[in-house]
Amino acid sequence: MPDAPGPDLNATLQGLRVLDLTRNLAGPYCTMTLGDLGAEVIKVEQPGRGDDTRAWTPPDWGGESTTFLSANRNKRSLAIDLDEPQGADIARRLAAQADVLVESFRPGSLDKRGLGYDRVRVDNPGLVYCSISAFGSVGPMAGSPGYDPILQAYSGIMSMTGEVDRSPVRLGIGAIDLGTGLWATIAIQAALAARREHGRGCHIETSLYETAVWWLSYFITGYLASGNLPRRSGTRTAFIAPYETFPTADGDVMVAAANDNLFRLFVDALDIPEVAADPRFASNPDRVANREALRALIVERTVHRTAAEWEDVLTARTVPCSRIRTIADAVADPQTEALGLLTSLPHPLIPDLRMVDMPVSEGGRRAAHRRPPPLLGEHTGEVLAELGFSDDEIATLHDKGIVA
Repeated sequence: MPDAPGPDLNATLQGLRVLDLTRNLAGPYCTMTLGDLGAEVIKVEQPGRGDDTRAWTPPDWGGESTTFLSANRNKRSLAIDLDEPQGADIARRLAAQADVLVESFRPGSLDKRGLGYDRVRVDNPGLVYCSISAFGSVGPMAGSPGYDPILQAYSGIMSMTGEVDRSPVRLGIGAIDLGTGLWATIAIQAALAARREHGRGCHIETSLYETAVWWLSYFITGYLASGNLPRRSGTRTAFIAPYETFPTADGDVMVAAANDNLFRLFVDALDIPEVAADPRFASNPDRVANREALRALIVERTVHRTAAEWEDVLTARTVPCSRIRTIADAVADPQTEALGLLTSLPHPLIPDLRMVDMPVSEGGRRAAHRRPPPLLGEHTGEVLAELGFSDDEIATLHDKGIVA
């Protein structure tokens, strides 16, 4: 008999309400993921300005920041001024009805507005409250501002990124931001599972710094064991060889021969099988110790064919490899299409909006996308009406600049 259908990802968090008091990337990625899994997310933004990422252009699409678009689908936008007592009161009313509140203000900032955990849990003891900051709420750096590249520099990640004979470089992606958003999502779901058992909410804290240090886990373990600092090594991995890019007739090809069998397959594909029998290269530690001599032998072969040709030859031998491709290649790749990684969403300003979907599926199904990324304040009236505000009251709040 065929297997019964598994749980629908779209309904995993259906019925849960999330109040999103975040901006930039880490928090918005967390709340977008919760929305992708079925939660109803209300995003609170500053009137007239909105999330900082709305101004992070170029590029833009239909006048909307592509950075903002990438992190804010499946949300409604409510524009209220939290610095105004009436605005903060609206947020407290929303928190009283929420299952989850996610915030990324500096530690202590929301306490001054009456929106800290100790205040809002009075009205909602079952609330799962998640705080995301740069450095956490304790310690000498508590409350210090920080963005992804600052944390790359501060944590040591940047010290080991780039070519050995050149200045450090930042990772081209916001790995710390996105990683922090994912850790927050994991912790929130764990807290929701625990709440089903005992009915109580909790205060979760995570930070960009904690995620940055976590990304360094095996490097830190290596340093503690040896006392040796990891250094910049370009595309190489310090403890595996060959595990790097090699020049070809028209570009570079990345090869990851991570064990003895793959190494034998690799040198056989290069038509230098005798290298596998050389005692200098008998095991991975030997190859690491004699990396430069090994690289010279490999480069003598790789420069005579194109990257695409080597990719075909090595792939046929099951050697993990890839020529250096571009974002355009990834978008057009048949594998991207086969997996359904790009999803289309209707948008009032962008008729052909496509976004990267969640990187998980169940039974071939991905999460549902009920809402495109919202315009600033698009749902203010709608959300306030759900809270019980009359049209006249909403108009008065608007006239006072408390909502937009």
